[in-house]
This record gives sequence, C-alpha cells and structure tokens, in this order.
Amino acid sequence: MDIADLIKEELICLDGQADDDKTAIKTLGDMMVHQGYIKTAYVIAVSERENDFPTGVALQNAGIAIPHATPADNIFKNGIAILRLIRPVEFHSMENPDDVVSVKLIFMLALKNANQHLSILQKLFGIFQQEKLIQKLQETINKDEFCKIMVDNLV
Repeated sequence: MDIADLIKEELICLDGQADDDKTAIKTLGDMMVHQGYIKTAYVIAVSERENDFPTGVALQNAGIAIPHATPADNIFKNGIAILRLIRPVEFHSMENPDDVVSVKLIFMLALKNANQHLSILQKLFGIFQQEKLIQKLQETINKDEFCKIMVDNLV
C-alpha cells in the first residue's frame, strides 16, 4: 500500500471547529462518508472505540488524536482523514485514560486490513516525534502543502 494514497486533500479540513471529541470524530467521519471511503457504521465504531481505548497523545508542544476502529466490512477504501481545529478539544489520553489532552490535530484512520493499522500508526508517530514537522502542520495554510509534508515524511 502506497502511503501517498492515504493522504488526500479531499480528506483534510484545516481550521475546522468542533465542540468536543465526539463532534470532531463525527466531522472526520462525515467527510469520509461523503467522499465514499467508509460507511456511517464505521464512524459509530470509531466513537465507541474511543470511549474504551482513547487515542489522545500529548506531544511536547501539541496534542493530537488518532481515532480509529477495527474494520468490519464498513470501509470501502483506505484513507486518513485529518482535522486541524482552530480551538482545541479534549480527548482522553492513550497512555492514561483518566488524563485529558488538549488536541488540535486529529488523524482518523480507515484501513480495510486491521494489520495495516500498526504499521501506519508507527509511521504517524515518526512524524509526531518531530517537533518542527508538527509546527509546520499547525501553521501551513493550504491543503496541498499539508499533504506534501505528510506524504514526504510518512515513509
């Protein structure tokens, strides 16, 4: 699977708004449903999984979340939807579910093969560990540039 195929401008929303983590997940899910990547059932599965296995991650100067779910014939094609919020929302921490993380960048994975999740998560964490890249992702004002940064670094 070519990583560049997962990151598409049609699945990126820069300067989005959400009241909370559930709304953020719904926004990402609606984008993916509208673009023909997933069924609505996948969005529900992601929300439910987030309750039990939160995906908020506190980075050095940012908070991110990586909501996803186990595919159950509810994904038509692989993709990663990305939402960058104007104002952060709170996600519960992946490391300690009792803690909350203030999140502005959310990456929702939709991968048909459950085994691909780990590989893609590892690649994403490679980006997340690079402070300068996260800074660029938070500052860039166009989707094309955002895509390029992601694709160039998801190797």
